[in-house]
Amino acid sequence: MVEDISILQLLGILYRRLPLIITGMLLAGILGGVFSYYAMDNVFQATSTIIVSNQAAGSTQDPLTYNDYNLNVKLVDSYSVLSKTNRVLDQVIEALGLPITTKALASKISISAAQNTEIIHISVTDKSPYVAQNIANALTRVFQQEVIEIMKMDNVQIIDEAPLPTVPISPNRPLNITIACVIGLVFAAMIAFLIEFLDRTVKTTEQAEALLEVPVLASIPRIQND
Repeated sequence: MVEDISILQLLGILYRRLPLIITGMLLAGILGGVFSYYAMDNVFQATSTIIVSNQAAGSTQDPLTYNDYNLNVKLVDSYSVLSKTNRVLDQVIEALGLPITTKALASKISISAAQNTEIIHISVTDKSPYVAQNIANALTRVFQQEVIEIMKMDNVQIIDEAPLPTVPISPNRPLNITIACVIGLVFAAMIAFLIEFLDRTVKTTEQAEALLEVPVLASIPRIQND
């Protein structure tokens, strides 16, 4: 027959096993911190920004019309795909002398376009901030030239070249440590309940009455030696 356990009894178990629970949480947090700081590499991201526009800075051409703007916005999707084609990436690999495959390089690159704008962000992630910066800027320049060669249009302008990233985007070490502490807390609590339920010794008068189904007439207090 399964005994009903009240919330107060559960809290009592947690209180009695509090040292075990705290130790488990701290141990998991320490292990999570060691893993995050010593086993996980920093990853840096460098981002360059381009715009699809026929109007260069300081240009004396006619003002951009609404139809020109709509055309440029529609070209953003095509250009986002073009920037990660093998034709473009192979030239980046050759220009920088990268010891990686085209597929590996493509996995480092993400292209994002601001909604309903002519702006395209080219982001590159790598363990080295210098490699990430070099790839982003090389890709931007090669892509700009390939648009002229393939699309026969000179309508890509570089707004910002990728600066050298100084702060890694991952791993999020404080978050990893927090998650490790939570996991350690949960597992330690589970172990505490398991130990408590496997311990069949009688510790209180309430347990004795529930087990024997008779009232306790007297109890011997614990005597502490001076």
